Amino acid sequence: MAMKQQWLQPLLQRFPTLDERLRQLNPRERILLSVAGALLVLLCLYLICWQPLQSGLQQRAMQVEAQQQLLQWVRENTGRYQSLQQAQGPGGAAATQRQVTITGSLTERMTRLASVLDIELTRLQPQNDSLVIVIDQAPFDALLKLLEATEQQAGLTIEQLDVAPASQPGEVRVRRLQVRL
Repeated sequence: MAMKQQWLQPLLQRFPTLDERLRQLNPRERILLSVAGALLVLLCLYLICWQPLQSGLQQRAMQVEAQQQLLQWVRENTGRYQSLQQAQGPGGAAATQRQVTITGSLTERMTRLASVLDIELTRLQPQNDSLVIVIDQAPFDALLKLLEATEQQAGLTIEQLDVAPASQPGEVRVRRLQVRL
């Protein structure tokens, strides 16, 4: 009890009315107040220290698990990719699987592909042996179909592509699409 008095003494000197109120309480109420104070301190320690530490550990464990799953996926698909690269040989897939069904000049081929997919080509600019195309706004899915058809059906090679999001969701703006034969 003397140790408790030493600890409480500076606190009680700062708040003289608190000291008077504590003296007015009977011993049972003082014990109850001490237990409640100790529980309050433990609760504060739990909420300030222990709980954030535990939630941080759980988040890190979930991040590690996600990274391990990603690593496993990469390892699985790396083998597939390497086996496909070896099976395709030095020419690659583009040389062996390309079936040109659209003929004509670069401008004609790209204009036909775009019209089939309802994509408006804003600008077509020939550059040496390639063609630079600008599209102000197009659905992302349609752009992907255009890119696939450019290589598969028109037999063109995509040299450069610069895409930015458009003002509407699901729409993109093609700043530069450079293709060549």
